[in-house]
Amino acid sequence: MNRIVYLMLVLGMLGLISACGGASASPETGQNLAVMKGCIACHAVDETYKIGPTWVGLYGSQVEFDDGSFVAADETYLIESIKDPNAKIVNGFSKGSMPAVSLSDEEINALVTYIKSVK
Repeated sequence: MNRIVYLMLVLGMLGLISACGGASASPETGQNLAVMKGCIACHAVDETYKIGPTWVGLYGSQVEFDDGSFVAADETYLIESIKDPNAKIVNGFSKGSMPAVSLSDEEINALVTYIKSVK
């Protein structure tokens, strides 16, 4: 196995263990989880355009939905979007493009902590 892939897997597992162990979530834990669960395949953490909305500067910003309404991207919005990706569709993106992923509350909190850190 490629050493880099192996290292990513080990770091990801450590992040998952930490997230599930009740310790407070860190951005690194959420980042490892985003890699392990495939979130970063569709959500950019840099200026790259991807299938899903970017996470760069998302937290605290105003998000426009396909119906023209807006909401502040706070923790409540992020948690809802992770749990029910089709509840609100960001303008310019398609309904059903984000798969529902089974995550524990600790894992969701870790992802939210990471998204908040992506500036």
